[in-house]
Amino acid sequence: MAYLDPKTLTCPECDFTDEIRIVVGVGPSSEPGDTPYRRFQSSGGFVKGTNEDGSRDGTLRCPNDGTIVWTNQAGKKANT
Repeated sequence: MAYLDPKTLTCPECDFTDEIRIVVGVGPSSEPGDTPYRRFQSSGGFVKGTNEDGSRDGTLRCPNDGTIVWTNQAGKKANT
């Protein structure tokens, strides 16, 4: 099961603000207590971060100064 979670992000350096939409969910074989996945569906005005080889790195960066404002690293544990 997954759901959309709209978030308003603000760059801590320049105060650029915009809304993104994050997909949060767990897979069908997940157990209670597993960490839900998080991926952005809409990046708003933020720039999608990339690795040196051009692949996405799972971050969103400020379009003005490149500050990382969001990452898809594991979040909180799901409730049991």
